[in-house]
Amino acid sequence: MIRYSIKPINPQAHLLEVCLEVERPDASGITLQLPSWIRGSYMIRDFARHIINLQVKDDEKTLAAIKIDKQTWQLMPPFSGNLRVSYLVYAWDLSVRAAHVDTTHAYFNGPSVFLGVLGREAEPCQVEIQRPVGKAFEHWKLAVSMYPLEVDKDGFGLY
Repeated sequence: MIRYSIKPINPQAHLLEVCLEVERPDASGITLQLPSWIRGSYMIRDFARHIINLQVKDDEKTLAAIKIDKQTWQLMPPFSGNLRVSYLVYAWDLSVRAAHVDTTHAYFNGPSVFLGVLGREAEPCQVEIQRPVGKAFEHWKLAVSMYPLEVDKDGFGLY
């Protein structure tokens, strides 16, 4: 299973925190990638330029992530258990193509924020969408097209 979580951690600074958990990583290595384009917008995009502070850990240690091109990272074994990849996304693109967050709302298009695990694209995944912390965000509601697994009254939770 591949699991993602996403949360606006600093809406004033336009930052989303994304965490990716990869169960049973391939013993020969893992390649993570963001696409360079999305359906319906046939220009080359550079979503990866918005990724900040990518960190990788397994059950025992911090691992190196080697950036092999503008949108691809290689994670090299040996791995001890599941992998956890965390990173920030600078979200200041007020369009339907990427991601935008401020103190009034947050929006993201999955391909622009979720690193894919090459070779495991057909595997089921779960996405947890978290509400930003603070009284100013208590009125936020979530709208998605994914199937809810466990969500609160405003739609935040697991899909």
